[in-house]
Amino acid sequence: MHHENTADHHIPTEDEPSVPEIEADETIAPRPEEEVADVLRAEPDVEDHSQHPDA
Repeated sequence: MHHENTADHHIPTEDEPSVPEIEADETIAPRPEEEVADVLRAEPDVEDHSQHPDA
């Protein structure tokens, strides 16, 4: 049986966004590196990164 509006072939209506929102699975604990990245992103990086050290 073939369904044209399955998740893989869903055609959004006029009131739906063309890109579906991602639903976070809140039953899965965040990985430790995600928490570290959140802390590092808490303050903006204003350092000049235009000069790259010679490799």
